[in-house]
Amino acid sequence: MVLPDAREVDVRTKRFRGLLILPLVVALAGACRTSKSGAVASSENSRAVAVRTTAGNAPGAAATPKFSPAGAGSKLYTDPDDAFAVSVPADWLVEREEQDGAHMTVIRPAQQSAANLSIMTIKGAPPEMDSEEMRSSMLSHSSEVVFRGWLEGLKEQARVEGSGDVIPTRLDNVSALRTDVTYYRGDADDPRRGRAIYLIGDNTTFFVSLTASSRLFSELEEIVSTLRIEP
Repeated sequence: MVLPDAREVDVRTKRFRGLLILPLVVALAGACRTSKSGAVASSENSRAVAVRTTAGNAPGAAATPKFSPAGAGSKLYTDPDDAFAVSVPADWLVEREEQDGAHMTVIRPAQQSAANLSIMTIKGAPPEMDSEEMRSSMLSHSSEVVFRGWLEGLKEQARVEGSGDVIPTRLDNVSALRTDVTYYRGDADDPRRGRAIYLIGDNTTFFVSLTASSRLFSELEEIVSTLRIEP
């Protein structure tokens, strides 16, 4: 395996940061404020969007249940830009808003609850991705500023435990990086868990954030397991 030249990676990473990562971090800084429920706060301009039913259902027919983390069937939500698709419990809300050039999709229970899944996307990926090794190097070099922005936003509203060590993972069979923390807000939903996943698709850059009470975190994990990247 031929490793990418370090200088070439550095040049491409700086270009990538200017074009995509810095706008992503700016949007992330405004979106990672946690509310009293422990969910990521949405701005007043966010809007609920219709959840499309899973493929194969007749128009107007009920979606076929795929899983039931919230005690109900699920429906397929497809991102309007075709960046991703994900199965969502039928009684959960999906909200999408644009923030500084990025799009934030927030998935949460209809009732206020300490559970929140945020999927931030920005159209674009590093140019000239010649190989999987180059993609991996670009992912690693550009991840620090993104994870730092998420962690600092969380620390503004909660007491965070753990160093936020970054480990490799895969999401929908796409190489990604992940960090996990435990955090506290001093209420009955403590301790809470937080997870951030960063990945670069062929045409879209993704930052996925899970924040929930320990009791509800597995429900978010189950939803994320249905996520399809650039389907």
